[in-house]
Amino acid sequence: MARPAAKPTIADTFTRLLRLDLAAGPPRLSLVQLMEESEAQLTQAARTGRPEQQRIAGQILGNPQDYRRWEGEHTRLMKAVAGTPRSGLQVRALLSTAFSLTHRKALFEFLREYRVRGEARRRLVGHFHGHSGYSHAVIAEHANYLRSAASLICAEGIGSSLLAHQAFGEPLRDYERRYEEYFSGYCLSILKSRDADEGDDTRSMLTLLKQDVLALRTRMMAMPASGPASRS
Repeated sequence: MARPAAKPTIADTFTRLLRLDLAAGPPRLSLVQLMEESEAQLTQAARTGRPEQQRIAGQILGNPQDYRRWEGEHTRLMKAVAGTPRSGLQVRALLSTAFSLTHRKALFEFLREYRVRGEARRRLVGHFHGHSGYSHAVIAEHANYLRSAASLICAEGIGSSLLAHQAFGEPLRDYERRYEEYFSGYCLSILKSRDADEGDDTRSMLTLLKQDVLALRTRMMAMPASGPASRS
């Protein structure tokens, strides 16, 4: 007489549902697809992007040395996205990459926007680069800005087109604005006097700005896709 089949446990049921979930959704993007789309996004930005995007993309594409350096770094970023086990996690990986790129380009943007010069510039660069040579650090920051901004153009394009996720539209640009506000406040606090009362006020303001940035980041990570992927 055959023995009755064992009743599935909660763990068995959870494992089965997890496997179904891993298989659900649109196909994952391969590294080849991610790099091809990145090339397309960068080329399009050089032709029809906003003035700053045209300048960034044009400089990367127009200089073989800059392009090879950018391509190597961007490939490593896209490998992390391609290596995730399902498309839903690729969205989260790409968003995390976009956040990191926003942070990496912030220092040069602050120096340019606020026209920081002289001793103030040296002090701020020294804060982030430690004992590295000043001239070398400034050159490195500019190159880092170009590569990070170019990769962010690609990440936003991939998220909007191939992954068709709403976080890569206005929410990502909102994140850039809010992080810029927080980072600018942080940099200005370094350059201001060390008055105790002013320091307490500044720390409170920065805490609120940082909480605002983190809250937006959490909301973006939880956003659903906007619809099926399409190419413009």
